[in-house]
Amino acid sequence: MYNCSHKLQLPQIFRKPAAFLLAVSISTSSLLSGCSFSARLPSPSFTSSKEQEMSSDQAAFDQLTDKIFDENVNASIIDLHYTMMNPEQMGIEPPDSPYGTFTLEEMQRETKKLEGYSDALKAVKKQNLDKESQVDYEILETYLETELSCAGLELYVQPLAPTIGVQAQLPVLLAEYRFYRREDIEDYFSLLEGLDEYFGQILEMEQKKAAAGLMISDKAIDRILDSCRPYLEDGKDCLLYGTFAGRLEEIKDFNGNPPLTDEEKAAYQQRHEELITHAFIPAYHNLMEGLEKLKGTGRVEGGLCNYPDGKDYYRYMVYSSTYTSCKNVNTLRKTIEKRISEDFNAAAKLLAENPGLYDQLSGFSFTLSDPEEILSCLQEKIGADYPEPISREYSLHYVPEALEDVLSPAFYLTPPMDLPDSNTIYINRGSYAAKDQLFTTLAHEGYPGHLYQSSYFIRREPKPFRHLLSFSSYKEGWATYVEYDSCRLDEKISPEVAELMNLNSSINLGIHAYLDIMVNDQGWNLEQVSDYVSQYFEDPNQELARALLEAMVDNPTNYLEYYVGYLEFSDMRKKAEKALGKAFEAKAFHQFLLDIGPAPFAVIRKHLEDWIKERKKSW
Repeated sequence: MYNCSHKLQLPQIFRKPAAFLLAVSISTSSLLSGCSFSARLPSPSFTSSKEQEMSSDQAAFDQLTDKIFDENVNASIIDLHYTMMNPEQMGIEPPDSPYGTFTLEEMQRETKKLEGYSDALKAVKKQNLDKESQVDYEILETYLETELSCAGLELYVQPLAPTIGVQAQLPVLLAEYRFYRREDIEDYFSLLEGLDEYFGQILEMEQKKAAAGLMISDKAIDRILDSCRPYLEDGKDCLLYGTFAGRLEEIKDFNGNPPLTDEEKAAYQQRHEELITHAFIPAYHNLMEGLEKLKGTGRVEGGLCNYPDGKDYYRYMVYSSTYTSCKNVNTLRKTIEKRISEDFNAAAKLLAENPGLYDQLSGFSFTLSDPEEILSCLQEKIGADYPEPISREYSLHYVPEALEDVLSPAFYLTPPMDLPDSNTIYINRGSYAAKDQLFTTLAHEGYPGHLYQSSYFIRREPKPFRHLLSFSSYKEGWATYVEYDSCRLDEKISPEVAELMNLNSSINLGIHAYLDIMVNDQGWNLEQVSDYVSQYFEDPNQELARALLEAMVDNPTNYLEYYVGYLEFSDMRKKAEKALGKAFEAKAFHQFLLDIGPAPFAVIRKHLEDWIKERKKSW
């Protein structure tokens, strides 16, 4: 089963980084001189009404984006820490809450806050803003409209899920919680101590969902429980143990802090072991017990559309996850159908012209297998088609064996905005991707994928509020687009094998994305999933269909993030190639996409038209 990497994050309404004040000072004066026999008097400075209006709107927009940044940066210790290394340099007060507040009431308050942002934005005339701010305006406008479409549906939020649920992701975030100073160790301990309370808030939400008839099925609960069990391991098998000692050593590398003494390290180690035993593990036990008590309250076995307002919530999720340029879900479904058919026919034609190609693909293995060598190779070779890559530091980690069954094949941790060299890539050695597809997997996670795109975005120094907005389909779509493109960079692969490999990957992911819609929007059951799968797989068994159905029920829109983003990027490239012909340059096209950064695809496509026009002017 296809299972892509993903950015780890907690389930918050509004993604948060840190406070930043963008000062805007515009001063315009004109000195008037007259021709007169009378004595000259000092001429007054003046600003035209249009200039005043533009200055006022620019200031209002800057103040709004600053406000968004300031109000949403420090809702929790963990969010702030993963957003900035030195928040105090921007005057940001440390938050009191380890994880923030996860309640229905808080979600409703967040909705009111977003409504206030939207009203303030509408009061600003976009045409009076500078060019960069106009793009930021469009991005923020689309984001707010999308998020506000979820008003009244807050009980449908599902933070728990196998593989990508908070209970599976959070331990990785805790294991990678870096210590820049001694205070960070104390904050980390507060996260361990506060985990039970945070899980308790999630359980209260689940209880409210159960009372409203919105609880997931017992089978889905069992799959979540299975994902929790690896974190009950005490001792050296616990993920958090493995990284703690190394993180203690890092303190000396930041802010001129002296290294910890051996006595301090020993004391911290002892306290950490106690918190793992008496706080972290009990929190998972309590979460599991709470979920066990909720068994029998779920009445729905299938996708979201089987719940009272489930189809409305799913359609919100589609747009919140993908920010697709398609007008509605039905149009998106037809677009996916069309692309799967095109790719399938292209693969059939390729195989008809070269009957031995399938065997070549089946027997192909990439030249390099060492992760460091792969990343070095990719960084060196992408320069022809992508802007010169930035040399960034990164660390490679392997998923502990006990967690190989519950975590993704690989994932990348985005660094704080003020520490771009803090990049981490995890590899799951138990997955097919890590064994046989490591070259393309690391292209997805490293160069020219997540690490490269993230570094490029940080280097652009966008307005800080842009770091708050999570456009996951842009990020995952970009990483998937370059992943499929990267296989040609291997020294021994032929163009035909590379093309067939890409088509096969695209078809596979497309099938998953299509099933996501059909299960959650159209209500497909096991039989319908099985019938569809049989069109593409030889002798598919019932277990494959069941696994696919469960994946769509457990993780709505997960596969869409990847595939829709990939479709958007590949379609934009086709349009640019067609419009520019021989004048098309891949590097310039990729630079345009990277310059605009994570954004809704409708916004990107609008500015792509402008980019194409500008390129044509240079002919």
